[in-house]
Amino acid sequence: MPAFLESAWAWFQGVHGVLYLVTALIAIVWAASEVIVGSPERPAQALWTWGAWLLFLLNALFACLVLAASMPLTESTSIWLALGVGLSWQAMLRGGINIQPLPISSVPGEQAEKGLGVPLNELYSRLQTFCVGQIQRQLMGRRIDVIERSIQALEAAELAHLARLVSAALGDATADAEQYIRRLETDTELSPERKEILLITLVLDKGGEGTLRKAIRRYRRQRRT
Repeated sequence: MPAFLESAWAWFQGVHGVLYLVTALIAIVWAASEVIVGSPERPAQALWTWGAWLLFLLNALFACLVLAASMPLTESTSIWLALGVGLSWQAMLRGGINIQPLPISSVPGEQAEKGLGVPLNELYSRLQTFCVGQIQRQLMGRRIDVIERSIQALEAAELAHLARLVSAALGDATADAEQYIRRLETDTELSPERKEILLITLVLDKGGEGTLRKAIRRYRRQRRT
């Protein structure tokens, strides 16, 4: 092993890097599970948004800070300390634990009697709400992008054919589904763009973005040949 790698590994062990890594991984996995549960229809896409990564980063950062604060209080520096801190910190965030900062009061006599309690779970809930909002905005932006690409790349007849294939693949090729698709094709009151948007929405809801993106690439290759 090169000398600089040996030095880096020695430093990593000296600062108990393995413990911080374990604690951070617990925090990231826990936050990732929340993102997946919050976006059951598009979990993979939700995990690859900057809002999700912000939640992972902050959750891991604060967990590591708690681990650093806990180390001077115990003589143990085993992996069990990292596991205990990692799991207990996640439980504290989602429980009713309160932080009691210095009271804010203009009257000195009241400072000893009144405190400003801030629940940890409320703080985390606010962070989570912010990150979830960012995730939803980014997912919406991706959905708008794929709709625009589909309108430019696919004709209404191709979209209707794709909608029938998706319905059949899901075992949903019923008479009602066919009637809905045929109505979108033949309805003279709908503009061509509106027909395409409704057909694209049908494919997205049933087959997802991946199915639509693959179809766009396939039809483009067919047209080139």
